Amino acid sequence: MKISTAAPLVFLAILSSGGAAPPPAIKPSAKQVSAPVAKAAPVKVAVPASKPAPAKQTPSRTVQAAPKPAPAPIETDALKTYPLQSISFPGGVVMTEMVYSNLPGFRPLTLDLYLPPGKGFPRPGLVFVHGGGWNSGDSRHAGTFGDFPGQLAGIAARGLVVASVNYRLSGEAVFPAALQDVKTAISWLRGHAKDYNLDETRIAVWGDSEGGHLAALAGVSCGVASLDPPADPKSKPPSDCVQAVIDWYGITDLETLFSDFGEPPPDKSDGGAFLGCEPALCPIGAARNASPLAYIETMSPPFLIVHGAGDTIVSPDQSQRLYNALHAKNVPAELVIYPGVGHDFAPIANSSPSAADPATNRQAIEKLEGFLDATFPKKPMTAPFKPAKPQGLPY
Repeated sequence: MKISTAAPLVFLAILSSGGAAPPPAIKPSAKQVSAPVAKAAPVKVAVPASKPAPAKQTPSRTVQAAPKPAPAPIETDALKTYPLQSISFPGGVVMTEMVYSNLPGFRPLTLDLYLPPGKGFPRPGLVFVHGGGWNSGDSRHAGTFGDFPGQLAGIAARGLVVASVNYRLSGEAVFPAALQDVKTAISWLRGHAKDYNLDETRIAVWGDSEGGHLAALAGVSCGVASLDPPADPKSKPPSDCVQAVIDWYGITDLETLFSDFGEPPPDKSDGGAFLGCEPALCPIGAARNASPLAYIETMSPPFLIVHGAGDTIVSPDQSQRLYNALHAKNVPAELVIYPGVGHDFAPIANSSPSAADPATNRQAIEKLEGFLDATFPKKPMTAPFKPAKPQGLPY
């Protein structure tokens, strides 16, 4: 975890003393895969049999004129001046950069929208949230993927509406700003469901590292009014609830991020910059209220949790505790631990932490696609979507 300057505390700490302890380890009955660290393929997980996906080729892309974008939720004038671009990928997928939010005093927030060709039934949606210590990164990079836009286009070609989101970083605004941006993007996408042939009853959120933290937190905090994006009291924005979550090696408990490795908390950390105070020094409850573990309930959406066994940036214990907490609430969840790789699925035997492991990347993508196929019905749900009732913070 990189060291960075902490920003001023903005988020409100809660009244009671002491955050709840992480849930005890529970012997899981749902599907779980783990394996010792070794140079071997991960243990097979019980999923519907499917033919191996053909090797993905790095697509060639051509820049073309962008289609007329949908209006921004707050300020439509920014769309006339902000440079948008549209890129074509093999298989008829077109990616268009769009502004989904304009907040006073901040840069326009954009997302890359990947649309598959053709019509037919409304398609399920997938929202990706990038990592980067909450203080860096963007919508077109993830882990050790060399051509991540090409990877997202490949997922969209399977018949999904895919959005990759940029959000405010910790140097711009502290928690809950980044989470609110992710929620705004989900709400914006659902509000334009008819424009993009999207089924608003089948939306998943996916993230890696700190993006995995935000994705998991967005998934379990549906209906928590204190974490909702600011909005006109008279307006009724579309729901930001999702129906599935994919968490790749994300942080689930900010209170134990360093103690998991037996290390004392540093004077300054990425987590401190994200919260506006160092987790160990924050007012009671502040770090807990920014942790997905605090919001899990029986109605939480299904989870796919993936982690590298040799991760020394975010301990696999973080994913194990998330899995245990979901299992305790009878939420469908699956945990996959890949041996021989660390953070970003980089091989632990390689001296370069940024080196790619194409085999693990490919397996993780295939696992993600299989999870979505198994979780979402083949056709849109007939019942109308109903958001959760508003809740308060747990601590």
